[in-house]
Parts: sequence; structure tokens; C-alpha cells
Amino acid sequence: MSDVRVARSGGDVLDQAAVIAARSFVFEPATRDGTPIPAKIRYEYVFAARTPEPPPVAPTPGVPTKPAALEIIALDHDDNTPLAGAAVIVTTQDGTMLRAVADGQGVFRMEDVPSGPVHVVVTKDGYVSAQLDETLEPGMATQAKLRLDKTPDPEAFTATARVDAPPREVTKRTLSGQEMTRIAGTRGDPLRAIELLPGVSRNSSGSNPILRGANPQDSQVFLEGGPVPILYHLGGLTSFVHSRVIDTVDVYPSNFGVRYGRKLGGVVDVRLRDPRTDKLHGIADASMIDSSLLVEAPIGEKFAVLGAVRRSNIDAFLNAAANSTDLAITAAPVYWDYQTIATYKPTEQDRFRIMAFGSSDRFALILKKPADADPAIRGAFDTLSVFHRVQLGYRHRWAKGSEQNTELTYGWLVDKGQYGTLGRSHFVMNTIQGRSEWTGVVSPALRVTAGLDLLGTHFDGYYEGIPPTAGEGDQPMTVSGQKHVFIQTARWVMTPGAYFEAGIRPVPSVLLTPGVRADWNDLVKKGSIDPRFSGRWEITDKTVVKGGVGLFSQAPAERDSVEPIGNPNMDFAHAVHASVGVEQAITDELSTSVEGFSKWLWNMETGTPDGKAPFFVSNQKGRIYGGEFMLRMRPSGRFFGFLSYTLMRSERRDADQNDYRLFDRDQTHIMSASAVYRLGHGWEVGGSFRYTSGTPFTPVVGSSYNASTDTYSSRLGASMSDRNPAFTRLDARVEKKWTFSQWSLAVYLDVQNVLNSPNREGFSYNYDYSQRQAARGLPIFPSLGIRGEL
Repeated sequence: MSDVRVARSGGDVLDQAAVIAARSFVFEPATRDGTPIPAKIRYEYVFAARTPEPPPVAPTPGVPTKPAALEIIALDHDDNTPLAGAAVIVTTQDGTMLRAVADGQGVFRMEDVPSGPVHVVVTKDGYVSAQLDETLEPGMATQAKLRLDKTPDPEAFTATARVDAPPREVTKRTLSGQEMTRIAGTRGDPLRAIELLPGVSRNSSGSNPILRGANPQDSQVFLEGGPVPILYHLGGLTSFVHSRVIDTVDVYPSNFGVRYGRKLGGVVDVRLRDPRTDKLHGIADASMIDSSLLVEAPIGEKFAVLGAVRRSNIDAFLNAAANSTDLAITAAPVYWDYQTIATYKPTEQDRFRIMAFGSSDRFALILKKPADADPAIRGAFDTLSVFHRVQLGYRHRWAKGSEQNTELTYGWLVDKGQYGTLGRSHFVMNTIQGRSEWTGVVSPALRVTAGLDLLGTHFDGYYEGIPPTAGEGDQPMTVSGQKHVFIQTARWVMTPGAYFEAGIRPVPSVLLTPGVRADWNDLVKKGSIDPRFSGRWEITDKTVVKGGVGLFSQAPAERDSVEPIGNPNMDFAHAVHASVGVEQAITDELSTSVEGFSKWLWNMETGTPDGKAPFFVSNQKGRIYGGEFMLRMRPSGRFFGFLSYTLMRSERRDADQNDYRLFDRDQTHIMSASAVYRLGHGWEVGGSFRYTSGTPFTPVVGSSYNASTDTYSSRLGASMSDRNPAFTRLDARVEKKWTFSQWSLAVYLDVQNVLNSPNREGFSYNYDYSQRQAARGLPIFPSLGIRGEL
């Protein structure tokens, strides 16, 4: 480009802006007969004050293709006169072509245009055609003006310029709702969906997930920065948080940052969203499993509130058919949970939030007759676990990206149970948790984070029964004749922590993150200092290489550190995590990742041989290694889904062994696949498939008779030398949704284990261990539900 001139002035300021922008244009030279020639191009800039448009809203899954209106005004570029009779062709995302002709005012309007991306072409004799790409949303009207240039003299030159398009004059009226991910087998629960991610093993007990071969007790679930005691209700049916309140769920199977401590397995971090401030919203959902209600509303311009409650319906379905010859359910499984959030935002930089949430689980039954292999297992079993949390939070953000976050949480938990003749317990725990974190952006190349993390728990209660075990690698044994123990305690356990981390960019494409964390536990009077490091190198805008290594430490469990049933002299357990991987974006929606990992563990807690004093010691070692692959299609158009595969080995070595044995939850192969497809007209279908290797177990090879107790004791083979059969499960989901002007109604069917795979979970034995019967997992489990949204 040799020169830029203003043809028609709009004022000095606008003229200067237009000249600066035009000088940044990239042109291909005009040619005549293949030879470049001088060219003059007239280009019009339009400067207009306008209200910023809201970001596009993704269509709600399953929403019918509501009539979307498209209105185009065709004008002459030079004098803005209407172009009556202009022809219009609209091409939808499925290739359908819709045609129309502009009226005498140059206007044409189309109703019932399918939502989604459309390509618009406007033509008229004597003019150069104009084009427009737009995305139409259900229940949304789109209006645009297109100006056509007159066809140039055929003897004159032609030229092509590649420039960013100027702002279009477009107005949108949005009526569409919010999109929610629906994965089969999870009932729309984001926390259940994490079970399908790579590196997450299947946990038949329904407690915390098994993250990259770690013991579930070695991983922690955080809600808004504070640890919570459970993740799922009643063995994994559903999570303890309403799915529509969850904002994000981050899963760190290993190599998590210094913000998280006190655990050496992995971390699940759940964040709840703020209440919406546009208008009143509500969701009512009822299914065979549970019923829930959510309401949220603004109160003024700066204050908003949200409340959600849920209760199980299982007791209504089970009580009628609860009894069998050996088992009577006296109180069917019942759970409930709630979340309340109130936010106040006095400025754009400040947010105050108060949040309260809680959960309850109860299950009671009576064994009508003793177990064949162990007559001591009989009687009434009744467990109850209830917790509540209240959190106050404040956040301030500075203009250049620095941020201060402070949260203070109080928690109360009651955990009690009657375990037949095995024992009873009743504990009340009061918890205070505080975190204050400051993040400072020193420069584009340096970002620092420092934080204090305090957790204090007061234990008050008792336990009476057979001695507890370490819970990992335990050998099958009878409880008849075991001496009962009694413990009662009332004391505080304080575990303060502090951390520091830096984000360093020596060059824009490289991010290095060194950090260190310090923790102390006043129960065992010991602490740890854990350095950690990670790095990312963005080789291209689509290829990233990443890696990390770090030290992680965990204090022994409180119950195992208290006399007379524990050992107060145990040490911290430690683990070194290392991983390296590659992330590759194939398209904007399709991506893949490959990662290798390893963990080395030592000083891990284990029980003493024959359960003798001091009952627990810190002398077990472990090693975990493997690789993960994931292919992911993010929501785009009608389809999304992912495929993942993990190859892993998790092993332990006890003090009395020379060789490593399998971890009792080791799963060598883990494969998951999930897909969701919107059929249109409100219909949506989805499916999920999961395959894992069977879990190891120690086989029973015989028995010995004990005359004093008149029972048989099992004789065991090599530790963890046998495996259960592989686990397979196919889940399916179908939903139909009707959308009205102000609300919507949906009916859905979510079926777990469609093929009714037996999925053996272990064995029960007869009195002398000469016969055994397989215990099967969850059978086919349908859940029919209805949901209304305002």
C-alpha cells in the first residue's frame, strides 16, 4: 500500500482512526492479464455507538428447533437506497437452502428458520453479491443490514482485500435457556461424570474416587476450598450437591498444586456458581431416585439468592418389597441435601458471599439369622451420617489481574452407627477451616500466589467394637471371638498449612510453576515441607507439552493414632508424583491428550501382623505407574462425547514381604466412552460404556475348625493373587423436552447397566468355606423422571 486518504471526513478523531486501521490491511495486488497494476480501492468505515452484545448463548440440549426469525435489509452501498427485488439464499447447517425476495423497502423476513449456523447470500442484477454468517438461536430474532456495491466496469481492474469485517448492525432478542451436559448413567450429575475420566478407577464402595491407583482415603473432595466428608450418597447413587448449582468440577489425579495439601492421592475441587441476577428462576425435578427443587432470584441490582433442596424417593419404592428370608430393611435408604447461596457485589471488583450446605444419609436393616461363615454377624445395623457447613467469603480483584480471596468455614458432623454384635459408635465433629490467598500479577512474565490454610477439628465421642483395620489389603477373617475395644475422646486436632507458588514465563510460550507447601499435624506432632514443580510449553497454538514432579505428604488417620486402638508414634506418609504429556487440538472442538505418570509411596499406614499392639505402623511402600489417552469432542452442534483409556499398575509392598503385590483396588485396564446426540424436536439420546479389569482378592484355599468358638476360620492363598472378572456396564439415556414461552418441561429415562451385566463384586461363603456364592453388582437400574424449568 502506497497511500491512504480520507474521501469523506467524519472528523479529525475518526479520520485518524480510519487511516490507522486501513494501513494495517493486507492486500493481494490487482492484476490485468496476470500482471500487477496500480489500483485504487474505496472502503467505507462506519463508526456508531452501540450497546455491547451479550455473548452467544448455546442452545439448550433437547430444545425443539423453535421458530427463529431472520430479517435482512438490502441497501445500495453508496446512497443507502433500498434494493427492491434483491434475491436472498439462506443455507442452514444441514445444507437446506431457503430462498426469498426483498420487498419494495429492500426488506425480507424469514420465519421458522432452523436454529444454528446459517450462511446468507444477497444478490441483485448490477450489484456485487454480499454474504453474512450468523448463528440463530431458538426463540431468537436476528436483524442485519447488508450494503451491496455496484458491479464495476468489466474493463476495469479487480482486486481482493483480506481484512477483518467491520461491526455489523445487528440486534438480537434472546429467549433461549441454559445448556446442561447430560451423560447417560449419571442422571445429569457432573460429579458422577468424573468416573468416566481417564485415570479414575471404579470404586464399588461408592466413597471417594480412586485417582490413579491411590487409596480412596488418600484423596480429598473440596467444595469451595474446604474439605467435605463425602462425595456421593449411599454408595454412589448421586453426589451430595444439586447438579444445577455446580459451576465447575476440577479433577487432579496427581501432581496437584500447592494450594491443596494433607493428601497424597488426588483432589476433586467443586465450585458452586453465583445466583443468577436477571430474573426469577426455578427447577423442579422428580424421579424414581429422588426429588429436588431449586429457586434463585435477584434482590435489587447487587444482591441475589439461591436455594436448592433434595430428598431421596428410594424408600417409597423399597419398603413395599423390603423383606426376604434373611434380611429386613427397617429404614430404607434415605438421604437429603441442601445448598443456599447469597451474593452481594457492591462493585465490579468486590464480591461477598455466604453459603450454607448440608447432607444426610441413613440406612437401617436387621439380619434375621447369622451369617453362615460367621455367626457373630447378626442383629440390627443402623448408620446415620449428617453434616452441615456455613461459609463466609470475600473476593477482591484489582485492575491488572491481582486477586485476594478469603473464606472462613464452620462445619458440624454427626456420625453414629449400630453394627449388630460387631460394635457401635457415636462421634460429633466440629470443624473450623480458614483460607486466605493472595495472587499478584507482578508483570506479564511473573505471577505469584501465597496462602494460609488452617483446618481444625474437634472430636467428641466413643467407639466400642472389634478393633478397626487399616482397610487396604486386609485378609478375610472371622470376628467371632475377637476381643472388643472401647475408646472415648474429646480433643482438638489442628493442622495449619502455608504455601507459595510462582508462575514464570521466560518466553510467552513457556510457563514454569515452582511452589512449596508446609503442613503441621499436632496430633502426631510432626510436619512436612513439600516442594513441587510443573511446566507447560505451547509449541504451537494447538500443541502443548506438559510435565510435573512433586512431593506430597499425609498424616496418619486420627482413629489409628489414638491409644488404645492406635499408634501415636506413626509418621507422615509420603509420595513423589511425576508425569509428562502432550495435548493436541485437532479442531476447535476436537482434541486429544496422552500422558504418562508414576507415583512412589513410602511410610504408608498398615496394620500389624495378627492385629497385635501397636496395631498400626508406618512401613508400607507402594508404586503406581501407567499411561492415559483421551479423545474429546466438545459440545458443538448436535453431538459431543469423549473416549478414554488408561493402562495402569498399582502395587504395594508390606514390611514382611520382599516383593510387591497388587493393590486391592488395582485395575489394569480402564476404558470409558460417552456420547450425546440431539435428534431435534426436543429429543436427545445418549450412551455411556465402561470397562475395567476385575479387582484383585486373596483366595480362600481351605479352612480350620476352632472348637472353642465352634466356627471355621479360612485358610488363605497368596495375597491378592486372584482377580474378579472384568467389569462392564452400558448406560443409556433418552429425553424429550417441550419449550414454552416462559418455561420448559422434560421427561427423561436414565437406565444404568442396560445389558444387566452380573459384574461380580466378591464372594460369600458357607459355614466351613467349602462353598462360595458370587455377590453381583448393580443390576439393570432404570430411573424415570420429569423436570420443569422456569
